[in-house]
Amino acid sequence: MRKPGPNLIRKTISLASAVVAGQRVSVERIRQRIKICARCRYVRIRKTRKGRKLNCRICGCRLRGDRSLINLARYEETVRYGCKHPRGSRWKKKGV
Repeated sequence: MRKPGPNLIRKTISLASAVVAGQRVSVERIRQRIKICARCRYVRIRKTRKGRKLNCRICGCRLRGDRSLINLARYEETVRYGCKHPRGSRWKKKGV
């Protein structure tokens, strides 16, 4: 059996921190964040039968436009989780 890599461990810790202690944001703010991410060169967009799937290539997180639990766009940003763009949070820059 293969050991989980550091990215998987980091992603799991980040998500767990957000789920346990994170403050949730409105659906409108989630949608604004997804629009920002959809234009980012670090986000991979895959088309599926159910729509588009977005994954951040920096942190590996899944991005969704709804309030699903496994969605870091759903929580207020902190040092541990949120937009990790190399030039700073794109969400904070746009005020969302």
